[in-house]
Amino acid sequence: MEEVTKKQNRFLRKVVSLSSAGVFLDGYDLFIISVALIYVESQNWLAPKTLGAVQLGLLQSSALIGMFFGALFLGRYADRVGRRTLYIIDLIFFIFFGFLTSLATNINELIIFRLFLGIGIGADYPISSTYVAEFSPKQMRGKLVTRTFMFWGIGSLVAAVVGFSVGRFEFLNIFGMQVATWRIMLASGVIPAVVVLILRRTMPESPRWLLTNNRGDEAKEVIEHIKEKYQIDYTKDLSSVEPERKGRVSELFGSTYRKRTMFTWIPWFFMDIGVYGVGISIPLILEKVGFGGTTIQDKVHAIIGTMVLDVVVLAGFIVALFIIERLGRLKLQEIGFLGMAAAALTFTLTFGHGIYIMVLVLAAYQFFENVGPNLTTWIVPTEIFPTRLRATAQGTASGFSRLGAVFGTLMFPIFELYYGWNNLFLLVFVFMLLGALFTWLLGTEAKGLSLEDSSIVFLEFSKYLQKIGEKVKEGAIELAEMTSKYDNLHERAERIRRIEHEADGIVHEIYTKVNHMKKPLESVDVGNLATKYDDILDFINAVAKRISLFKVEKTRYMDVFSGIILESVTEVNKALNLLGNFSNNDMADILAETVKINELENKADDVLEESYKEIFAMNDAIKLLKLKEIYEYLETVTDKCEDVSDIFMDLVIKYS
Repeated sequence: MEEVTKKQNRFLRKVVSLSSAGVFLDGYDLFIISVALIYVESQNWLAPKTLGAVQLGLLQSSALIGMFFGALFLGRYADRVGRRTLYIIDLIFFIFFGFLTSLATNINELIIFRLFLGIGIGADYPISSTYVAEFSPKQMRGKLVTRTFMFWGIGSLVAAVVGFSVGRFEFLNIFGMQVATWRIMLASGVIPAVVVLILRRTMPESPRWLLTNNRGDEAKEVIEHIKEKYQIDYTKDLSSVEPERKGRVSELFGSTYRKRTMFTWIPWFFMDIGVYGVGISIPLILEKVGFGGTTIQDKVHAIIGTMVLDVVVLAGFIVALFIIERLGRLKLQEIGFLGMAAAALTFTLTFGHGIYIMVLVLAAYQFFENVGPNLTTWIVPTEIFPTRLRATAQGTASGFSRLGAVFGTLMFPIFELYYGWNNLFLLVFVFMLLGALFTWLLGTEAKGLSLEDSSIVFLEFSKYLQKIGEKVKEGAIELAEMTSKYDNLHERAERIRRIEHEADGIVHEIYTKVNHMKKPLESVDVGNLATKYDDILDFINAVAKRISLFKVEKTRYMDVFSGIILESVTEVNKALNLLGNFSNNDMADILAETVKINELENKADDVLEESYKEIFAMNDAIKLLKLKEIYEYLETVTDKCEDVSDIFMDLVIKYS
């Protein structure tokens, strides 16, 4: 057993490690510029005053602008062509343009090369998180995705360490050539990118993606290979995954997914203003608050301060690793935003009161940033959208967030030039409060749910209710055959009892999971539907029992009632299917189904009244009572269908 566990862990470590390596390079390449920046400034490439501040902002934000395009346009292709393809291609950008940045001869070249490097980083953001999420067991998914993104913090820390190691010298001798150390910093990410590219080529395609794209045979091969080599069987985890149509970006803005799209976009936008606007400026801020100077040694001191703060970044990720599955994504995000807001306000109020206070405040800011929204905004899009849209949703959310990052890195140098860092952090305080507010207004918790469960938006538990609907229809068909053929009554009643028992199991499963639910559909709505659906089958079972026990002769009313019941159940299931993919276009169709169900219930009332006239004319009192009870139970089944219909009408009004 221990050997099996080792094999399983080895595969998960491989998935997480190779995705983490990409995220490491994301953090490294993004933040190495913050260290190199204080050396690039000495190249006299920047224009004076405002124009120089604009150039500085463009240099800081160029990779983030590239990330916007990479995440927005390349991320969606991971949903179209597969996870593995983009998992490999994005690293080519890291290698080629990472090397070119070190060869730049002026500020414009450096900005352009960093922009193209950013395209690769932007593409890697959605694919690395999606790849880990789709291979992770649901009970470990938050931890594994957290562990993956933690390497973003490690990358930024290593960037500072590399800057400190080589930044003590202005030039280094390489193959007899004097090379400026800032060029070595910018080129240093190329070698690990080559290694990761080679190793990623050994990884399989996501079987979840293959299944949703109707490539079941290939998915089976991947699942069998993993099972044979690593003793991990994904068959059960992926049993509910079915082929889906191709995802479209427009779906993110339809009534079904719009709210979740806004939840993944807006808080991440505000978070990136704070993360990149402040983060990439850290060495410059430290120079301003006490590490100032023009010598190499002065610059090294600023880098040491950056390293200390990057350790705090890592500490935030480590804390999140232990509490994310306990507290959930929403609470962590809210706590993180509020902590960042408090730290930003404190920075404003205490600015100029000593270097140690400033460093402590910045440390608190970065701790809350990485225990909260910097991590959760990255995780959430991979969990609350279906497979066909997962990478697209992550990519577009990441792309939109880069607009916040670009705003922060581009405007902060200009804003600081005119208003100072203390007033700039007051603006950061406002943005972080807005991030917390929109998290609270729009948030959807996905802790503990499978990717399939947490991807269903309007009716999060529609697939479970549809399973009950199938059982109810199965019971209605059995009852119709029972009253039609009127043979083997005990065996037929037993079959209906077993169907009813299976439905009870599904109801129990719903109530076990329903505690995880949050907006937009309240748990009480799911509970009511499950209970009322189960009531239909309970009364079908009650009818079958009475027919079996009473042993009365067959009557024509039994067939009439059974036919109405089967028709009612069919209409109820049609309405449920429309509700499960609810949009405003379905509203009229759902209401039309409820009208049909009500008409069928009225028809059953008329049949009951007619049957009373016949049985009350009987001389056999025992037979009269038996038939009366059977007919009344048959009519009650249609009443229960009408109860479900009433809930459908309420939901249409509530959520339309």
